[in-house]
Amino acid sequence: MFGRLDIYATVEDINSDNIIEEVNSALIYHIQNMLQEEFLYWYRRGVQPILNRTKEVRDDILNKVPVNLAHSIVDFKNGYFLQKPVFYTARRKGVQSKVKQLNEYLYRSGKSDADNATVDWFDTVGKGAIYVEPSDDNDVPFVAYALDPRSAFVVYSLRPGNKPVMGVNLVTMDGTARIDVFTEREVFHLNGTVVGKMITTEPNCDFLVTATELVSVEPNVIGKIPIIEYRYNSVNMGAFEPAVSILDEINNIYSNACDGIEQFIQSLAVAVNCDFDEGTTLTDIRKAGFISFRSTGENKADFKILTEQLNQTQTKVLLDSLYDEVLRVCAMPSRSDRGSATYDTTGAAVLANFGYVQADSAMLNTWDHYKKSNRQFDEIITEILRRKGLLDIALVDFEPNLDHSEQSNVQSKAQAFQTLIAAGMHPELAAAKSGISNDPVKDMKMSEKWLEMIWGNPEKKAEEVTQADKTGNLSEEEKASQGEAKIIESDTVRYEE
Repeated sequence: MFGRLDIYATVEDINSDNIIEEVNSALIYHIQNMLQEEFLYWYRRGVQPILNRTKEVRDDILNKVPVNLAHSIVDFKNGYFLQKPVFYTARRKGVQSKVKQLNEYLYRSGKSDADNATVDWFDTVGKGAIYVEPSDDNDVPFVAYALDPRSAFVVYSLRPGNKPVMGVNLVTMDGTARIDVFTEREVFHLNGTVVGKMITTEPNCDFLVTATELVSVEPNVIGKIPIIEYRYNSVNMGAFEPAVSILDEINNIYSNACDGIEQFIQSLAVAVNCDFDEGTTLTDIRKAGFISFRSTGENKADFKILTEQLNQTQTKVLLDSLYDEVLRVCAMPSRSDRGSATYDTTGAAVLANFGYVQADSAMLNTWDHYKKSNRQFDEIITEILRRKGLLDIALVDFEPNLDHSEQSNVQSKAQAFQTLIAAGMHPELAAAKSGISNDPVKDMKMSEKWLEMIWGNPEKKAEEVTQADKTGNLSEEEKASQGEAKIIESDTVRYEE
């Protein structure tokens, strides 16, 4: 469990002559990924190794307690990353109406639902996949679906840049396999065979899928590979995967602690020099609330209950330590109640002390990987919209954005925004860098009149100064005005479309 493998092709050109060989080469690595993804998928759902726990001593008391922290980690990561659906913002003036229309098409396509499912997948198993295709309805010009990464994968080129060379979707049933392979030029449909079955609680088992025949080939009308892989991090590990060994130990300690409590209640009894009534068995003694016995000869009879109890305080300290390690390794905020004598619990200090800064850093790292993959999605949808004649928009006109915590720490963001404005930074840049706006171009466009009322119109004065410099004839009054204009010009940078 060290992250999923990226799969590479040995050739650049995938065609009818080599498709079966290339697919079978890729399936060897995909099956390894698939088995690990299957393990992580069911681990998140509570099928964890502790359920196979055994004991040699007192096997009649055997508690199996999976404390499913994996599920809570994935749930937090999903909600923290996608508080609201991903949307597009304009990168320059003059294209806001086009970007607004693009967001409308994005909403109709089901992309937000596909994003939710894909984020859930890569938080769980390290990878996710989205499939996009054109539709016949111009009101919904394209549709997007989330694919199961245990079935769908992308094969990349070994050349610098690692461009995708084929996307594969695999469906297995009753010992047979249907394999659809997409390249930029063609779509191949293959049949195959399946040997073995996947075992949910064991990442290594005998399972093999082999492509055997090419059924049909058709042209790829999009001209792009419609399967896009998304990933949680650079090594394709799930959100809780680095802490699986710690999670297993927490399960083990909880189970042993429950055994200790139960064994205290069901304590063993020791009889010394006791003569029980004829026919009394061990089961009778255990079930008896009161027993009668006689001394044997001169030896005094003694009957004791072994009452050694597990130290729950020390166990709690160990569990808390392991839980803190899980939070640290998985970049999760702490939920423990820390004392104010040690930690500052006011303002931004809360975000640092309780791990939200680390959670933000991990989220932004995942966002970088998301944007890189989503660029392939953008290439496909802009091509579909252009061919349908619905919207002519370039990739440089927009970018994806997260509507993430604009109101979080808003006072500090507003102060940073004012400081940057006063230092001479353009309002759009100041809004973006301070974090007070998720769509600076739109927000500053709507606020132009109010900004002008507060900061004046430095662009007009800057033009007057430039014209005066050209003539070289400045009166004393004009020189003073020039100095004032230059100061105002430095407060807000001109924006040229």
